[in-house]
Formats: sequence, C-alpha cells, structure tokens
Amino acid sequence: MNAFSRTIRSYSLILILVLSASAQGDDLLSSLPSFKEMLQADSGASEPISYDRPDTHAPGHLMGDHLHSPGSQMFEYKYMNMSMSGLLSGDDNISNSTAQSFGGADYMAVPTKMTMEMHMMHYMVGWRENITLYIMPMWVVNTMESTTYMNSGMGSMPMGTMRRSNGGFADLPFGGLWRLKKNSNGELIANIGVSAPTGDIDNQTTNPMNGMPMEFPYAMRTGAGHWRALPGLTYKRIEDNGSIGVQFQSAIALDKNGEGYSVGDEYRLSAWKTKLVDDEQRLAFSARIESLWRGSIQGVDSDLMMGMSPVANASFSGGNWINLGLGGIYTLDSGARLNLEFGIPLYQHVEGIQMEQDWSLAPSWSKSF
Repeated sequence: MNAFSRTIRSYSLILILVLSASAQGDDLLSSLPSFKEMLQADSGASEPISYDRPDTHAPGHLMGDHLHSPGSQMFEYKYMNMSMSGLLSGDDNISNSTAQSFGGADYMAVPTKMTMEMHMMHYMVGWRENITLYIMPMWVVNTMESTTYMNSGMGSMPMGTMRRSNGGFADLPFGGLWRLKKNSNGELIANIGVSAPTGDIDNQTTNPMNGMPMEFPYAMRTGAGHWRALPGLTYKRIEDNGSIGVQFQSAIALDKNGEGYSVGDEYRLSAWKTKLVDDEQRLAFSARIESLWRGSIQGVDSDLMMGMSPVANASFSGGNWINLGLGGIYTLDSGARLNLEFGIPLYQHVEGIQMEQDWSLAPSWSKSF
C-alpha cells in the first residue's frame, strides 16, 4: 500500500467515525456551541464547570486535545526526554556481545545508552468557533553511547566507549483542529495536520575506527527528510470531578526522502482519566494508557555503513509498545498551566535489535491570552 493510500485510509477512518457520531442527523457545522458553553451546560455536575479547570487539558505527552475561541491564543513550552538503555531482540533482552555478532554480523559499535530530548514551542490560535490552528517548532538533541569493538583475528574484543550527540531543528508540525461534534459535556475533535521536513538527515559524525566523516544513523537524525500526514481524532468528556478522554494519533509518510528511504508510519491510541483533588479545582492527577505501533523504515540510505552498528540497519526498526503515563496538571494564579507526565513502558516488542526504552518525561508550561 503506497503513502497516498495509507493517508486516505486514515482520513477515511476518521470520516466514518464522524458520520457515525452524527447519524441522528445533527448538522456538524451549524450552530455548534463553544467549548466553554459546553462545559457550562447540564452535564450532571452540581455546578457549572470552569474552562480554567486543569483537567480540561490532556496529560503531558499529548497534544491536539482542545480548541480556543476565535482570536484567542495559547503559547506553550514543552520539554520531553526519553531515556533508553540495554538492547532488545523482539521482546527479549540481549547482551552487547550477542548483539555485536547478531545474525553473523561483526559490528564495530553497539549502542548501550541513548537519550532523546525535545524542546517544543507550541502556538495555537482560534480561527473560527470550531477551528483552531497550531504550529510547533522543535529543537531536538539525540545522544548515544556505544561500546566499540575490534576484530583481533580471534574474535571481536571491546575497545572502549564512544559518545556522539546530534542536535538541531526537528521536523515542523502544523495544521488545524476541527471540532466536529459535541453534546452537553463532550466533544469530538479532528486533527488535520502535516509535518514539514525541516529536520536534518545529513549531519555527520566521525568513524570511531579511522576518524573519517560518516552520517549519523537513522535514530540519531533530527528529522525524517520527507513530508508526513498527521491525522488524528480526540474525544473528551468533562465530568463533575474530572475528565476522561480517548485519542488516536498517526504520522504517515507521504514520500521518500532524498536519501531513498522513509521513516515508518506510526499509530498511537491513548485513553486517560483525570481527577480533581482539591476544593479550589486547581490540581488534577492523571493516568493514561497508550498503545503504539510503529512500522519499519522503508528503503535504505546507501551512504550508511550497515556493518558499523545495529542502529545503521534499516530493517532494525519498528515495533509495538504499551506505555503507562502518570502525572498532574496545576493551574497557577495567573491562569497558566503546569503539566507533568512520567511514562514507563509496560510492554515492548521490536523488530531486529533496538534499544530498550526505560522512561519518558514531559513537563510543560502554557498560557492562553
């Protein structure tokens, strides 16, 4: 199935869900009340629900879950950090020595640790009553430590540790959130976005064996090098003492990049529950479960030396993860929100050899104007 067909399939799924939700004949575009009005409508709550409540936003790792009224704006700074260590083959832990000779290979470097850091500046503006536009420039820093090996004629021997870091602008997501449907205490939002290839796939490092320049492996690059579609769908319901939500997100390659490959398509399904824990309704705790499926890299960058490291092998990509997120959201006196979520993997299954994910952290500050 080509990129166009995959994109059409995802948007068609969203359209089917929307049409099913409106099967009773409601006009999706006519006279939809604002989100604030929805929150203040009869939802079984003893008092009108305040739009300033912390639980009207999703947990920290998620985006695209709320809209803004026409002309209103939101700025958000979000930091995300993912830590990885050790190696997996399928869902089994394997040693460095096993990975070094995996499948009869003789890798010169085997990764042992990696961190992925993202600094995101998220801007949203209400354009129409039911449409909010967004853009999110990102700066990424990827750092990897590896054990280097040398073939002595009697087998490969570990030589030392190599540490490499690659940073720069990531790909640029932008698009619109469209409120499709709402009832007295819930709303359905579509994410119609794309990711522009502003990240770099040609940055170079040095070969640990001879000091010659070489390109960073796939996982160390700051971008995909090609456009991606970002279709998504979110349903959220606000209750008297908290909220619940479900979100589908995807990232679908629309073409191959100039190096001859495309990153794997990605599909995420999250469900969360938040609960207010104070009388002033300023603090909420959240729990979230996520299922993530990521496809393998399609194609090969011929400039990469596949025998250098498992992370230079395009077939060693993609897999399935189930993640748990726990966090909290707090509303400051100024109206700004602090959002923090800590994530851990409950299950991991990878294709080939890949690094094992340990944890992720997503703190953010946001303010609407």
